[in-house]
Amino acid sequence: MRVGRLATLVLLTASLGACAAKAQVRTEVELPTLNPPPPPPRVVTIYQDEPAPVPVAPVVEAAPARPPGRPARAEAKPEPAASSEAAGDVAKPASPLSLTLTPMAGSEAQTAAAIRDLIARATRDLSRVNAASLNADGRAQVDAARRFLQQAEEALKARNVVFAGKLADKAATMAAVLVR
Repeated sequence: MRVGRLATLVLLTASLGACAAKAQVRTEVELPTLNPPPPPPRVVTIYQDEPAPVPVAPVVEAAPARPPGRPARAEAKPEPAASSEAAGDVAKPASPLSLTLTPMAGSEAQTAAAIRDLIARATRDLSRVNAASLNADGRAQVDAARRFLQQAEEALKARNVVFAGKLADKAATMAAVLVR
């Protein structure tokens, strides 16, 4: 009886093992070959040298005659006293255009005071920034803001108020961002 049970157990184990096994077919999938398309046909043209241009004598045209000028108006003669003042104004050469922008005449002092206030605020903000705790980009921003402040001061001394205002505004903006 013992041998029968053992034989049954062996047959049962073998049959369960055979049922669990799967038949797998191992085949390799053929991949298509990737051949590039043939190149397009080339059209080669042969250029021929152009003949050298023949120099042509320039054609000289006669200058057109000037139309006769208008006669001066005799009616509008200024008084002698007024003519000496007008001649003095005309004799003065016009002042050359300057490259500095200036605000209107009455508001220059107010504008300069506002710019000085902006420079002071930017200087105060930059003094609160700990440059040692910043990374390299932050230190570069601090240096740039200080240069803007220096240039703004120089522009105010040169009475270029508009340029000084722009530089001071840039410095104040950078300093406000760095303080945060």
